[in-house]
Amino acid sequence: MLTAAIESLARAYSCIAPTGRGAFHVARLARCSRPQNRWRDTFNISTPVSLTLDLDIATYPDLCMAYGLYEIDTARLLRRLLRPGDHFVDAGANVGYFTMLAARRVGPTGRVDAFEPQPDNRARLLAHLQRNGLSDSVRVHAPALSDREGQAVIHAPDDPGHNHGESSLFVSPGVKSRDTAVPTARMDAVLAGASPRLVKMDVEGAEPLVIAGMRGLLAGDRPPMIVMEHNVPSLAAAGFAPDEAVRRLLELQPGYRVYRIGGSLQLIKPELATLAAMPQVNLLFSVEPLR
Repeated sequence: MLTAAIESLARAYSCIAPTGRGAFHVARLARCSRPQNRWRDTFNISTPVSLTLDLDIATYPDLCMAYGLYEIDTARLLRRLLRPGDHFVDAGANVGYFTMLAARRVGPTGRVDAFEPQPDNRARLLAHLQRNGLSDSVRVHAPALSDREGQAVIHAPDDPGHNHGESSLFVSPGVKSRDTAVPTARMDAVLAGASPRLVKMDVEGAEPLVIAGMRGLLAGDRPPMIVMEHNVPSLAAAGFAPDEAVRRLLELQPGYRVYRIGGSLQLIKPELATLAAMPQVNLLFSVEPLR
């Protein structure tokens, strides 16, 4: 009964938390209340965001997803920015958490394109779409987004307890990986003629390459809003400076304002010193002024 009470509190907290800061600690407390032989719970977890997911709560990010505590600030922002009928692009969809939140938000008149090159993650994404009745609402793409069409290798952490969302086109120092050859594609080519309202980009250091492959979308009359993970260690592993992705975006679309995503949006100056001092945050780029 104590475990059930703590888990109920964790789920309720996801609805009222003013920000996502500290959410992982709340989720970990709920997990630790379980008997050890129940730490692995991999089927039909009904989450507070009305998704049924196949999750292993002994790992991150599955643990936070199970209690509705995964990147709360970004999830709330997506719901705020997307409208019925909009087009959403998930570049680095992982197991589909944000993909499905967006699909529910844009509805049957909208469009969702999800890119996930890592085969294990993509299989879970497809299974989650089917389980939640969203298979017909989302187009799933196998290529890794990049600056050119070709071939690359995706490196997935070879450790059951490691974050499966850290699969990358670049080798992380000291991390043993399982490597898979994958095709690459440019977003401009795959989405030719489309005008997405919002692009979410979380590609573990490959952001500068993805940006180079979406020049057409960025230079159009209605450039999409972009939610992008800014991850200094991942950029460094890929051989990029901390400001490389942001600088490329602003070169291609100087009209973007840059916001740090948190409990509220904070307009920032996209300078090297500022970006280097934020090791891992989500940023929003929009030509429309937002608060």
